[in-house]
Amino acid sequence: MHKKHIVVLGGGYSGVMAAGRLSRKLRGQSVEITLVNAASEFVQRIRFHQLAANQSPDKIAFSKLLKGRDINFIQARVTAINPQSHTLTLQNAQPLNYDYLVYALGSHIDTARVPGAAENAMSLNTEASSMKVRDRLTALADGNRLVICGGGFTGIEAATEFAESYPNLKVSLITRDEFGAKVSLKGRRYLKQVFDRLHIEVIDNANISQISANEVRYEGGSLAYDACLWAGAFAVPELARQSGIKVNDFGQIVIDDHLCSISHPDIYAVGDAADASQATGVPVRMACANALPMGAYAADELTARINGVSHRPHEFVDFYRCTSLGRSAALLQIYDTDDMPKETILTGRLAAALKEMICRYTVWSVKNPGLVYYQRRPAAKGAAQTAKTAAQIS
Repeated sequence: MHKKHIVVLGGGYSGVMAAGRLSRKLRGQSVEITLVNAASEFVQRIRFHQLAANQSPDKIAFSKLLKGRDINFIQARVTAINPQSHTLTLQNAQPLNYDYLVYALGSHIDTARVPGAAENAMSLNTEASSMKVRDRLTALADGNRLVICGGGFTGIEAATEFAESYPNLKVSLITRDEFGAKVSLKGRRYLKQVFDRLHIEVIDNANISQISANEVRYEGGSLAYDACLWAGAFAVPELARQSGIKVNDFGQIVIDDHLCSISHPDIYAVGDAADASQATGVPVRMACANALPMGAYAADELTARINGVSHRPHEFVDFYRCTSLGRSAALLQIYDTDDMPKETILTGRLAAALKEMICRYTVWSVKNPGLVYYQRRPAAKGAAQTAKTAAQIS
Protein backbone atom coordinates (compact mmCIF):
# COMPACT_ATOMS: atom_id res chain seq x y z
CA MET A 1 0.00 0.00 0.00
CA HIS A 2 1.24 3.47 -0.90
CA LYS A 3 2.59 5.31 2.13
CA LYS A 4 1.20 8.84 2.04
CA HIS A 5 3.77 11.58 2.51
CA ILE A 6 2.81 14.80 4.30
CA VAL A 7 5.33 17.64 4.08
CA VAL A 8 5.10 20.67 6.35
CA LEU A 9 6.98 23.74 5.10
CA GLY A 10 8.00 26.06 7.90
CA GLY A 11 9.00 25.49 11.51
CA GLY A 12 7.19 28.40 13.11
CA TYR A 13 4.21 28.21 15.45
CA SER A 14 1.67 26.88 12.94
CA GLY A 15 4.05 24.52 11.13
CA VAL A 16 5.42 22.85 14.27
CA MET A 17 1.89 22.59 15.67
CA ALA A 18 0.62 20.92 12.48
CA ALA A 19 3.52 18.46 12.25
CA GLY A 20 3.39 17.51 15.91
CA ARG A 21 -0.35 17.03 16.00
CA LEU A 22 -0.31 15.00 12.78
CA SER A 23 2.29 12.67 14.27
CA ARG A 24 -0.03 12.00 17.21
CA LYS A 25 -3.24 11.71 15.21
CA LEU A 26 -1.80 9.42 12.51
CA ARG A 27 0.42 7.26 14.69
CA GLY A 28 0.46 3.67 13.45
CA GLN A 29 -0.97 4.54 10.03
CA SER A 30 0.80 4.26 6.70
CA VAL A 31 1.85 7.91 6.66
CA GLU A 32 5.22 9.66 6.62
CA ILE A 33 5.58 13.20 7.97
CA THR A 34 8.43 15.55 7.10
CA LEU A 35 9.06 19.02 8.51
CA VAL A 36 11.25 21.35 6.43
CA ASN A 37 12.72 24.49 7.97
CA ALA A 38 15.66 26.73 7.10
CA ALA A 39 16.93 26.93 10.70
CA SER A 40 17.81 24.11 13.09
CA GLU A 41 16.01 25.65 16.06
CA PHE A 42 12.51 26.70 16.98
CA VAL A 43 12.69 30.33 18.06
CA GLN A 44 10.09 32.48 19.81
CA ARG A 45 9.39 35.19 17.30
CA ILE A 46 7.01 36.96 19.68
CA ARG A 47 9.99 37.56 21.99
CA PHE A 48 12.40 39.07 19.45
CA HIS A 49 12.01 42.52 21.05
CA GLN A 50 13.16 40.97 24.33
CA LEU A 51 16.16 39.39 22.62
CA ALA A 52 17.04 42.78 21.15
CA ALA A 53 16.79 44.28 24.67
CA ASN A 54 19.60 41.96 25.80
CA GLN A 55 17.35 39.34 27.37
CA SER A 56 17.67 35.62 26.58
CA PRO A 57 14.42 33.97 25.47
CA ASP A 58 14.59 30.20 25.25
CA LYS A 59 15.04 28.49 21.91
CA ILE A 60 14.70 24.78 21.25
CA ALA A 61 16.62 22.61 18.79
CA PHE A 62 14.27 20.70 16.50
CA SER A 63 16.23 17.54 17.33
CA LYS A 64 14.99 17.98 20.91
CA LEU A 65 11.53 19.33 20.15
CA LEU A 66 10.70 16.47 17.75
CA LYS A 67 12.34 13.73 19.80
CA GLY A 68 10.07 10.73 20.20
CA ARG A 69 7.77 11.85 17.38
CA ASP A 70 7.64 10.08 14.07
CA ILE A 71 8.65 13.18 12.11
CA ASN A 72 11.53 13.53 9.66
CA PHE A 73 13.29 16.88 9.91
CA ILE A 74 15.15 18.46 7.00
CA GLN A 75 17.05 21.68 7.52
CA ALA A 76 16.76 23.36 4.15
CA ARG A 77 15.18 26.27 2.33
CA VAL A 78 12.48 25.46 -0.22
CA THR A 79 13.06 27.24 -3.53
CA ALA A 80 10.21 25.90 -5.69
CA ILE A 81 6.91 24.06 -5.48
CA ASN A 82 5.53 22.13 -8.44
CA PRO A 83 1.86 21.45 -7.57
CA GLN A 84 1.30 19.45 -10.75
CA SER A 85 3.96 16.85 -9.96
CA HIS A 86 3.67 17.25 -6.18
CA THR A 87 7.40 17.94 -5.84
CA LEU A 88 9.49 20.42 -3.86
CA THR A 89 12.89 21.79 -4.78
CA LEU A 90 15.14 22.38 -1.79
CA GLN A 91 18.36 24.34 -1.52
CA ASN A 92 21.33 22.03 -0.75
CA ALA A 93 19.04 19.01 -0.31
CA GLN A 94 17.37 16.33 -2.41
CA PRO A 95 13.96 17.12 -3.95
CA LEU A 96 10.90 15.91 -2.06
CA ASN A 97 7.66 14.38 -3.26
CA TYR A 98 4.46 14.91 -1.31
CA ASP A 99 0.88 13.73 -1.28
CA TYR A 100 -0.26 16.56 0.97
CA LEU A 101 1.53 19.83 1.66
CA VAL A 102 1.07 22.12 4.67
CA TYR A 103 2.36 25.56 3.71
CA ALA A 104 3.42 27.40 6.87
CA LEU A 105 6.17 29.75 5.72
CA GLY A 106 4.88 32.67 7.77
CA SER A 107 5.73 36.30 7.14
CA HIS A 108 8.56 38.78 7.44
CA ILE A 109 8.90 42.49 8.12
CA ASP A 110 8.60 44.34 4.83
CA THR A 111 11.56 46.70 4.45
CA ALA A 112 10.91 47.32 0.74
CA ARG A 113 8.05 49.79 1.11
CA VAL A 114 10.13 52.87 1.91
CA PRO A 115 13.34 53.90 0.12
CA GLY A 116 16.37 53.38 2.34
CA ALA A 117 14.66 51.16 4.94
CA ALA A 118 16.41 47.97 3.86
CA GLU A 119 19.82 49.67 3.61
CA ASN A 120 19.76 51.89 6.70
CA ALA A 121 17.30 50.51 9.26
CA MET A 122 17.54 47.48 11.50
CA SER A 123 14.63 45.09 12.08
CA LEU A 124 13.32 42.34 14.36
CA ASN A 125 12.74 40.11 11.36
CA THR A 126 14.82 37.12 12.46
CA GLU A 127 16.82 35.94 15.42
CA ALA A 128 20.02 37.09 13.69
CA SER A 129 18.68 40.57 12.88
CA SER A 130 17.33 40.92 16.44
CA MET A 131 20.78 40.13 17.81
CA LYS A 132 22.21 42.86 15.58
CA VAL A 133 19.74 45.28 17.14
CA ARG A 134 20.88 44.11 20.60
CA ASP A 135 24.53 44.69 19.73
CA ARG A 136 23.79 48.12 18.30
CA LEU A 137 21.73 49.25 21.28
CA THR A 138 24.33 48.15 23.82
CA ALA A 139 26.94 50.19 21.90
CA LEU A 140 24.94 53.42 21.93
CA ALA A 141 25.97 56.18 24.32
CA ASP A 142 23.72 57.95 26.80
CA GLY A 143 21.58 60.52 25.04
CA ASN A 144 21.79 58.86 21.62
CA ARG A 145 18.51 58.66 19.72
CA LEU A 146 16.75 55.50 18.56
CA VAL A 147 13.97 56.07 16.04
CA ILE A 148 11.39 53.32 15.60
CA CYS A 149 9.42 53.45 12.35
CA GLY A 150 6.00 51.86 12.71
CA GLY A 151 3.32 52.26 15.37
CA GLY A 152 1.73 48.83 15.24
CA PHE A 153 2.08 46.30 18.03
CA THR A 154 5.64 45.40 16.99
CA GLY A 155 6.74 49.02 17.19
CA ILE A 156 4.93 49.63 20.47
CA GLU A 157 6.44 46.56 22.13
CA ALA A 158 9.92 47.42 20.86
CA ALA A 159 9.73 51.07 21.94
CA THR A 160 8.65 50.30 25.49
CA GLU A 161 11.07 47.39 25.90
CA PHE A 162 14.05 49.44 24.76
CA ALA A 163 13.09 52.55 26.72
CA GLU A 164 12.77 50.48 29.88
CA SER A 165 16.01 48.55 29.31
CA TYR A 166 18.00 51.65 28.27
CA PRO A 167 16.53 54.58 30.26
CA ASN A 168 19.26 56.98 29.09
CA LEU A 169 18.44 56.33 25.44
CA LYS A 170 16.19 58.82 23.63
CA VAL A 171 13.46 56.73 21.99
CA SER A 172 11.14 58.16 19.33
CA LEU A 173 8.33 56.36 17.49
CA ILE A 174 6.98 57.51 14.13
CA THR A 175 3.70 56.11 12.82
CA ARG A 176 1.60 56.98 9.78
CA ASP A 177 -1.66 56.42 11.72
CA GLU A 178 -2.99 57.92 14.89
CA PHE A 179 -1.04 56.58 17.85
CA GLY A 180 -2.77 53.48 19.21
CA ALA A 181 -5.13 53.31 16.24
CA LYS A 182 -5.75 49.58 16.69
CA VAL A 183 -6.97 49.79 20.28
CA SER A 184 -9.89 51.48 22.06
CA LEU A 185 -10.00 54.99 23.48
CA LYS A 186 -9.20 53.61 26.94
CA GLY A 187 -6.37 51.60 25.42
CA ARG A 188 -4.90 54.68 23.73
CA ARG A 189 -5.04 56.62 26.96
CA TYR A 190 -3.18 53.87 28.77
CA LEU A 191 -0.56 53.60 26.03
CA LYS A 192 0.01 57.35 26.27
CA GLN A 193 0.48 57.06 30.04
CA VAL A 194 3.10 54.36 29.62
CA PHE A 195 4.92 56.21 26.82
CA ASP A 196 4.95 59.39 28.90
CA ARG A 197 6.32 57.51 31.91
CA LEU A 198 9.10 56.03 29.76
CA HIS A 199 9.75 59.40 28.03
CA ILE A 200 9.08 58.00 24.54
CA GLU A 201 8.43 60.66 21.92
CA VAL A 202 5.57 59.91 19.50
CA ILE A 203 5.15 61.45 16.05
CA ASP A 204 1.90 60.18 14.59
CA ASN A 205 -0.04 60.79 11.38
CA ALA A 206 3.34 61.01 9.68
CA ASN A 207 3.90 59.14 6.43
CA ILE A 208 7.59 58.20 6.15
CA SER A 209 9.00 58.93 2.70
CA GLN A 210 12.68 57.98 3.05
CA ILE A 211 15.28 56.73 5.50
CA SER A 212 18.78 58.04 4.90
CA ALA A 213 21.98 57.08 6.69
CA ASN A 214 21.26 59.43 9.60
CA GLU A 215 17.67 60.68 9.46
CA VAL A 216 14.08 59.63 8.88
CA ARG A 217 12.18 61.88 6.50
CA TYR A 218 8.42 62.12 6.63
CA GLU A 219 5.74 64.45 5.34
CA GLY A 220 6.22 67.69 7.21
CA GLY A 221 9.61 67.08 8.73
CA SER A 222 12.56 64.84 9.50
CA LEU A 223 14.21 63.31 12.56
CA ALA A 224 17.90 62.58 12.99
CA TYR A 225 18.89 59.29 14.58
CA ASP A 226 21.86 57.33 15.88
CA ALA A 227 20.04 54.03 15.33
CA CYS A 228 16.87 53.25 13.38
CA LEU A 229 14.50 50.28 13.67
CA TRP A 230 11.99 49.49 10.93
CA ALA A 231 8.83 47.99 12.45
CA GLY A 232 6.45 48.46 9.54
CA ALA A 233 3.96 46.07 8.01
CA PHE A 234 4.55 42.41 7.26
CA ALA A 235 4.99 40.69 3.91
CA VAL A 236 4.82 37.01 2.94
CA PRO A 237 7.17 34.94 0.76
CA GLU A 238 6.62 35.07 -3.00
CA LEU A 239 7.04 31.29 -3.29
CA ALA A 240 3.31 30.50 -3.50
CA ARG A 241 2.70 33.09 -6.22
CA GLN A 242 5.77 31.95 -8.16
CA SER A 243 4.55 28.35 -7.96
CA GLY A 244 1.19 29.11 -9.59
CA ILE A 245 -0.87 28.71 -6.42
CA LYS A 246 -3.84 31.07 -6.12
CA VAL A 247 -2.91 33.98 -3.84
CA ASN A 248 -4.46 37.30 -2.87
CA ASP A 249 -2.94 40.66 -3.79
CA PHE A 250 -0.75 40.45 -0.71
CA GLY A 251 0.68 37.04 -1.70
CA GLN A 252 -1.14 34.88 0.86
CA ILE A 253 -2.57 31.58 -0.33
CA VAL A 254 -6.33 31.87 -0.72
CA ILE A 255 -7.93 29.04 1.26
CA ASP A 256 -11.43 27.73 1.95
CA ASP A 257 -12.96 27.24 5.38
CA HIS A 258 -11.13 23.91 5.69
CA LEU A 259 -7.79 25.71 5.13
CA CYS A 260 -7.31 24.10 1.69
CA SER A 261 -5.96 26.08 -1.24
CA ILE A 262 -8.86 26.91 -3.55
CA SER A 263 -6.64 26.20 -6.58
CA HIS A 264 -4.77 23.13 -5.27
CA PRO A 265 -6.82 21.20 -2.68
CA ASP A 266 -3.88 18.96 -1.69
CA ILE A 267 -2.18 22.05 -0.27
CA TYR A 268 -3.16 23.43 3.12
CA ALA A 269 -2.04 26.91 4.17
CA VAL A 270 -1.83 28.00 7.79
CA GLY A 271 -0.56 30.97 9.76
CA ASP A 272 0.46 34.32 8.31
CA ALA A 273 0.87 32.97 4.78
CA ALA A 274 -2.83 32.02 4.52
CA ASP A 275 -5.93 34.08 3.72
CA ALA A 276 -9.25 32.55 4.74
CA SER A 277 -11.21 35.81 4.81
CA GLN A 278 -12.76 35.27 1.38
CA ALA A 279 -14.30 31.99 2.55
CA THR A 280 -15.23 32.96 6.11
CA GLY A 281 -15.91 36.67 5.79
CA VAL A 282 -13.86 37.15 8.94
CA PRO A 283 -10.65 39.23 9.12
CA VAL A 284 -7.74 36.96 10.04
CA ARG A 285 -4.94 38.79 11.81
CA MET A 286 -1.30 37.80 11.38
CA ALA A 287 -0.42 36.48 14.84
CA CYS A 288 0.51 33.28 16.64
CA ALA A 289 -2.92 33.55 18.30
CA ASN A 290 -4.33 32.50 14.91
CA ALA A 291 -1.35 30.46 13.70
CA LEU A 292 -1.47 27.89 16.51
CA PRO A 293 -5.17 26.97 16.15
CA MET A 294 -4.83 26.96 12.36
CA GLY A 295 -1.97 24.46 12.63
CA ALA A 296 -3.98 22.31 15.02
CA TYR A 297 -7.06 22.45 12.80
CA ALA A 298 -5.11 21.60 9.63
CA ALA A 299 -3.75 18.48 11.34
CA ASP A 300 -7.24 17.41 12.41
CA GLU A 301 -8.71 18.17 8.99
CA LEU A 302 -5.98 16.24 7.17
CA THR A 303 -6.33 13.31 9.58
CA ALA A 304 -10.07 13.20 8.92
CA ARG A 305 -9.48 13.39 5.17
CA ILE A 306 -6.99 10.52 5.19
CA ASN A 307 -9.40 8.45 7.30
CA GLY A 308 -12.32 9.24 4.98
CA VAL A 309 -14.48 11.13 7.47
CA SER A 310 -15.88 14.64 7.45
CA HIS A 311 -14.62 17.46 9.64
CA ARG A 312 -16.31 20.74 10.54
CA PRO A 313 -15.08 24.01 9.00
CA HIS A 314 -12.57 26.09 10.90
CA GLU A 315 -14.02 29.00 12.88
CA PHE A 316 -11.66 31.87 13.58
CA VAL A 317 -11.84 33.21 17.13
CA ASP A 318 -9.65 36.18 17.95
CA PHE A 319 -11.22 38.24 20.71
CA TYR A 320 -8.23 39.78 22.46
CA ARG A 321 -4.68 41.01 21.95
CA CYS A 322 -2.13 41.39 24.70
CA THR A 323 0.73 43.81 24.07
CA SER A 324 3.78 43.91 26.32
CA LEU A 325 4.92 47.37 27.44
CA GLY A 326 8.24 46.44 28.99
CA ARG A 327 8.52 43.83 31.71
CA SER A 328 6.23 45.49 34.25
CA ALA A 329 3.22 46.54 32.18
CA ALA A 330 1.03 45.38 29.32
CA LEU A 331 -2.27 46.14 27.62
CA LEU A 332 -4.86 43.44 27.09
CA GLN A 333 -7.45 44.73 24.63
CA ILE A 334 -10.78 42.95 24.04
CA TYR A 335 -12.25 42.87 20.51
CA ASP A 336 -15.66 41.93 19.14
CA THR A 337 -16.29 39.27 16.49
CA ASP A 338 -15.73 41.83 13.72
CA ASP A 339 -12.24 42.68 15.05
CA MET A 340 -13.32 46.04 16.45
CA PRO A 341 -11.86 47.07 19.84
CA LYS A 342 -14.22 47.28 22.78
CA GLU A 343 -13.76 49.66 25.71
CA THR A 344 -12.73 46.66 27.81
CA ILE A 345 -9.06 46.52 28.74
CA LEU A 346 -6.76 45.09 31.36
CA THR A 347 -3.55 46.92 32.20
CA GLY A 348 -0.51 47.07 34.44
CA ARG A 349 1.27 44.23 36.19
CA LEU A 350 -1.69 41.85 35.96
CA ALA A 351 -1.79 42.28 32.17
CA ALA A 352 2.01 41.83 32.09
CA ALA A 353 1.66 38.55 34.01
CA LEU A 354 -1.01 37.39 31.55
CA LYS A 355 1.19 38.36 28.60
CA GLU A 356 4.04 36.29 30.01
CA MET A 357 1.67 33.38 30.55
CA ILE A 358 0.46 33.66 26.94
CA CYS A 359 4.05 33.65 25.64
CA ARG A 360 4.85 30.58 27.70
CA TYR A 361 1.66 28.91 26.51
CA THR A 362 2.83 29.12 22.89
CA VAL A 363 5.92 27.03 23.72
CA TRP A 364 3.86 24.63 25.83
CA SER A 365 1.49 24.25 22.87
CA VAL A 366 4.13 23.16 20.37
CA LYS A 367 5.52 20.76 22.97
CA ASN A 368 2.03 19.34 23.63
CA PRO A 369 0.23 19.66 20.28
CA GLY A 370 -2.35 17.00 21.05
CA LEU A 371 -3.72 19.00 23.98
CA VAL A 372 -4.41 22.24 22.11
CA TYR A 373 -8.06 23.23 21.83
CA TYR A 374 -9.48 25.56 19.20
CA GLN A 375 -12.74 27.31 19.93
CA ARG A 376 -15.92 27.77 18.01
CA ARG A 377 -16.68 31.28 16.87
CA PRO A 378 -19.52 32.84 18.91
CA ALA A 379 -22.54 33.83 16.84
CA ALA A 380 -23.40 37.49 16.65
CA LYS A 381 -26.32 38.49 18.91
CA GLY A 382 -28.60 39.27 15.98
CA ALA A 383 -27.84 35.98 14.23
CA ALA A 384 -28.33 34.04 17.46
CA GLN A 385 -31.71 35.71 18.11
CA THR A 386 -32.83 35.02 14.52
CA ALA A 387 -31.91 31.35 14.87
CA LYS A 388 -33.78 31.14 18.21
CA THR A 389 -36.90 32.75 16.73
CA ALA A 390 -36.82 30.46 13.70
CA ALA A 391 -36.56 27.42 15.98
CA GLN A 392 -39.59 28.61 18.01
CA ILE A 393 -41.67 29.13 14.86
CA SER A 394 -40.82 25.69 13.47
